Amino acid sequence: MKALGAFKYYEATSVQDAISVLSQYAGKAKVYAGGVDVIDWMKKRYMPTPQVLVNLKKIPGLNKMGSQSDGVHIGPLVTLAELVDGSPIPMLADAAKKGPAPNLRTQATVGGNICQNVWCWYYRWPDWYCYRKGGPVCFATAGRNQFHAIMEQKVCNAVVPGDVSVALTALGANLMIQGSGGSRTVPIKEFYIVLGNVLKPDEIVTDIVVPESPSKGVFVKSRTRAAIDFATASVAAATTSKGTTVALGGVAPIIPNGTPDAIKAALDKATPLSQNRYKLSVVRGLLKQAGV
Repeated sequence: MKALGAFKYYEATSVQDAISVLSQYAGKAKVYAGGVDVIDWMKKRYMPTPQVLVNLKKIPGLNKMGSQSDGVHIGPLVTLAELVDGSPIPMLADAAKKGPAPNLRTQATVGGNICQNVWCWYYRWPDWYCYRKGGPVCFATAGRNQFHAIMEQKVCNAVVPGDVSVALTALGANLMIQGSGGSRTVPIKEFYIVLGNVLKPDEIVTDIVVPESPSKGVFVKSRTRAAIDFATASVAAATTSKGTTVALGGVAPIIPNGTPDAIKAALDKATPLSQNRYKLSVVRGLLKQAGV
């Protein structure tokens, strides 16, 4: 354990080692993998500085990727660049390629893409005590909301930012999670909740498993500036022996998913905010582009 000014830094040597430190600091520790998100948070003081930063990068086995008897396994420390170059599933490579710029893809990890925090400006700006931070309201409801949710808002209008997570949802991926209470498997479609995800403070994602490679898979995305902005909206569609599943990105605090007909019906019931009704047209255009 090294002291680095306002926080401590710990290089975990195993999954259990990381879990032990996370448990010891009881919610006051943060996991570090690629560091693209958490370091930005700390530099810009979007959140209180954690007491300890737990580096996972030296844990053996978490950076492996390949096909096994039960599906395609992708370690959480696999970088997006590695996913672009070596994914056994082309639509996952495409989703990673349409994410951050090439220089960031060499640093950003699949686990980080799945677990990264939302990019709502009210949430990230220290002066706004929004509902997601324990405050009374979501300021985006009556504020600047052109990039916020049009579906499933409830108490927060921030959207899930990851691209790979949208593709994994369409593929029906499962997340292997370990913590001090043991191991559990969570379908990625159940991983996101309105105010974040289901990870406990002492848990980490240890593996991502895609049970069946699709016979057809596509990921399409709309954003203002290529290689810079997060998705205004995205669509992933995967066809397997169970049929076609569609997942939507950039439109909700969770990742809406289902059959093509179910997704189109959900769009008909969407509740856009004052500045983001245009997203409905964008999503419907992406669905056509994806052949859904």
